This record gives sequence, structure tokens and C-alpha cells, in this order.
Amino acid sequence: MDEKQHPNNTEKHTDAQNKLTGRPTNAKRVMSKRWLYPAIYLGAAAVIIGLMYARSQMATSTASVQPVDSHSTTPTTTTTTTTAEKEPFSWPAADGTNTEVSVGFFPVKGDLKSQENALVEYDNTYSAHRGIDIKSKSGSSFQVTAALSGKITQVDDQPLYGQEVVVTSNDGYTETYQSLGSTDVKQGETIHQGQVIGTSGTNQFEQTQGNHLYFEVDYNGTPIDPQSVLPKQ
Repeated sequence: MDEKQHPNNTEKHTDAQNKLTGRPTNAKRVMSKRWLYPAIYLGAAAVIIGLMYARSQMATSTASVQPVDSHSTTPTTTTTTTTAEKEPFSWPAADGTNTEVSVGFFPVKGDLKSQENALVEYDNTYSAHRGIDIKSKSGSSFQVTAALSGKITQVDDQPLYGQEVVVTSNDGYTETYQSLGSTDVKQGETIHQGQVIGTSGTNQFEQTQGNHLYFEVDYNGTPIDPQSVLPKQ
């Protein structure tokens, strides 16, 4: 028979002879090719990478699904924001008290007339007013209330300024209440906004003001105009 018509028989015959002579068979020669193992490795890597990519695409598609409002085609998102609101100031007088500011805060950058009206004369000496004087329009005594919540850090009786209460509040504010006729609080006590501190009275430093409350606000240790933080009357 013609060997060209039966190549498989010829290869088998050749392999048989190679085994007898110790030469490498055709199969071994194929396996010994340098490109075989890299080709197998690259093929396997391509399969693994393909599987990982498909898996990542499925995860991305799942994560991108958001609940949709039944009345809207736009995905709904829920955001929770917690913000601590600052307590606004209130007037340091009981509700229903008809009050007015008789002496204002000394404006360092104000005009001369405003500065003149905020000077206090005592013993032939003029002093800049670091707070405001609050009086009832009838001139009578009234209940003094806390303009802000806080802790009472001082209660004493000043020779010139009358009875005094100092309250330390949050956010750097300190409130001073002077010219009190009586006090209803104690040092170390925590008070709430609107709570009665005492009653207005008179003092030696501002005798011309009669019965009134001296109210001072300090922000981080510096006096500021109380009317800049108090509600407009």
C-alpha cells in the first residue's frame, strides 16, 4: 500500500522506531515546543480575566439599582443631616414687660453723638458703657429673666453696681446682669432661657438711671453690643 494514503500508519511506525532507538516521539517533540506552555497559560489567564470582568459587571449593575418613587422616574435618595441649632437670645425681661433702652453700648467706631450718649459720668469721670441699660417705661421694678441658657458662674453684691449675676453660656457667650434689686439664683446653678434671675433695681454708679437693669454680653471675652444679638423690639 502507498504510505502517502495512510500517513497515520507511517507516523505510528516512526514513533515505534523512535521508541526503540531512544529518540523523542512526535508527541514529545510537540510538548517540547517552547511556545506550548506560554500559550496554555495565556489561554487560561484570558478565561479567568473574562470571568472576573463578567462578575464585576454584574456587581456594578446590582449596586447601581436604587429605589424609585412610584410617582417619579427619578431615583430617590435619603440624606440624614443632624445640625445643632444655636439658641437665639431673648430680651432679659419677663414677657409683657414694656421696656426701653435708656443708655446704649459705646460704639468705638461710631459717630461722636452716639459715643457721647453712651458715656456714664461718675465722680467727675466719664466711662464708656460696655452694655445697655434697660428700664420699664413706667419706671417701676420688673422681673429680670435669662437671655440665654447657661451656668451661673458668679453671684455677688457690688458696692457700685448693685447685685450682680454672671451666666456663662455656650458658643463663647457670657451675660452679666447688674443693678439687681434681688436675686433668685445661686452660683453653680444651671438655668434655662426665660428663667427668672431676679428683679431690677438701682445702683450707685448710675444713680441718674433710677430703677433699671444693666445688661452686658461678652463674646470670647470681648464686650459686644447686646442689641446686635437681641431680638428687635
